[in-house]
Amino acid sequence: MIEMGSSERKLKLGCIVIPLGILIAFSIIWSRFQWIPAGYVGVIYNASGGLQDKVYTPRRVFVNWFQTLYVYPTRLQAAIYSSTPQWGEVSASDGIQITTSDQATTTFDVAVYYRIRKENVFTAFKSFGAIPIEDVQSQHIRRAVREAANAVGTQYDVFQLLGDKRQEASERINERLVANLGRKGVTIERTMLMTATSQADITQKITTRVNSLTQLTISRLLSQIAEVSRQSGVVRAQSDVKARTLTASQTKDKSLQLMELELQEEAIDAWNGKLPRIQSKPGQTIVLGADALSSLQGGK
Repeated sequence: MIEMGSSERKLKLGCIVIPLGILIAFSIIWSRFQWIPAGYVGVIYNASGGLQDKVYTPRRVFVNWFQTLYVYPTRLQAAIYSSTPQWGEVSASDGIQITTSDQATTTFDVAVYYRIRKENVFTAFKSFGAIPIEDVQSQHIRRAVREAANAVGTQYDVFQLLGDKRQEASERINERLVANLGRKGVTIERTMLMTATSQADITQKITTRVNSLTQLTISRLLSQIAEVSRQSGVVRAQSDVKARTLTASQTKDKSLQLMELELQEEAIDAWNGKLPRIQSKPGQTIVLGADALSSLQGGK
């Protein structure tokens, strides 16, 4: 009876231990499965054998104790380096400082859109090593962005980067990143210079520039006003000369007419009302002798 009781206890213990062991083993094995999410691909790095030559698409993958799964985004990712902690890649000011041609250093928020294509996964792993993509983004890509931004920034002054040249500068930075990171397996789609953090010296530069532009605009307006006044004076002088010339000409003509009228008036006053005894016709020649002249004098 004692032996039968012992066998029953062993049987009962076995019925408990075996399922429990299976459950524990299953839990351990299940815990070694890792998911590759949609929009990502993965590679497995073995501590003893190195990187496996297989790229895993989105699925559940078994990874043993001596292996590490690294995933890379094939879908578009946004790396944002911002001075505002809640927007940047780290919980601190992470903006990109850019030194411009006028020796002004300004912190810009920069957004970089990138992806790692499936065919470039091994290149990316060899370039950055066995580190997560989050570290690649916060360290390597950020350093490349800082170098490209400062190389391009020296071609502009701070007012151009804050104004109409920002888009052009963003495109040039993007071209450099495409070239520099492309050979490392990272595909850069777009780069944008965004908000700039205002510094005290930059604010002073902006104020000085605005005041200078205002004074320049005022000077130009005063110059235009002076030119208009000069032209108006010239036109006025020319008009006055013409007016004086016309007045003098009219006065001269009037004086000659007046003199002619005065002569005619004198002739009328001197006429005695009698016509001459001898009147010539047009084109007729009259010859007077001495007798005729004596007769005329006597008639007078």
